[in-house]
Formats: sequence, C-alpha cells, structure tokens
Amino acid sequence: MDYYLQESRSYQRLEDEFKKYGKLIFCVDFDDTIYDYHKKGRTYDNVIQLLHRWESYSEVIIFTGNNEDKYPMIEEYLKENNIKYKGINCDSFKSFGGRKVYANVYIDDRAGLIQVYNELLTLIKKIENGEVVYGLQI
Repeated sequence: MDYYLQESRSYQRLEDEFKKYGKLIFCVDFDDTIYDYHKKGRTYDNVIQLLHRWESYSEVIIFTGNNEDKYPMIEEYLKENNIKYKGINCDSFKSFGGRKVYANVYIDDRAGLIQVYNELLTLIKKIENGEVVYGLQI
C-alpha cells in the first residue's frame, strides 16, 4: 500500500515536523473552507476556531483562486474573524524554487478537509497538553 495511504502516516508527519520546527505552515483555501462563497448560510466556525488555536504555532497563507480584485474583501473578512495570516497567495517563510507554495498542510474543502481538520485538532490538543513539544523527539 502507498505510504501515505496507511492510516496515521500523514498525522505522524505533521507531528514530526512540528517537533522539528516548532511551527507548521498552513495554506488555507478561502471559498467554502472559511467563507460561505455560495451564500448558502453555511458556517465555518470550527475551522476558524482551529486556526485561532494554532495561531502561536503556525504561519497561515491564504491560498485562493480568487483574483486580486477580491483581496480587499478577503482581507476584511479575515480581519473581522481575527484570522492572523501572512498574506494571500504569497510564499511562506520557507520558500523553494517551484511554483507550488511550500506548506506542511493544505486546508481546503476540495482536499480532504475532514482528515486535515481532525489531524490538526488532535495535534493541537497534544501540544496544549504538553504531550508534543517543539525540539523534543519522543
């Protein structure tokens, strides 16, 4: 079986990267991940609350297909919801030569959002409880 199709491999990678670096880089989609793009009355409170819990341990890049003319609306929404972020469609603090933005995790409604949410929730609980510590390989 493919390595990352094995249960718990992607979680373990996130935990190991946090232990090594003390921070994770999140690329967070905007539409239908933290914002009700289709105006259907959907809420994204759980994902937003998770981003708040990770605030001290992550760098957030908003990774969106929206054109730059939408950036002011996106920035206002992020401000209203107290979502701290580095930028929109920008490089993370760790850049590499490819076109893809470097991140430890992509949080996106079209890319396994429930799995990523659950893994990040599990990891932040362990960090908050002192079970997982930066710089300490357990």
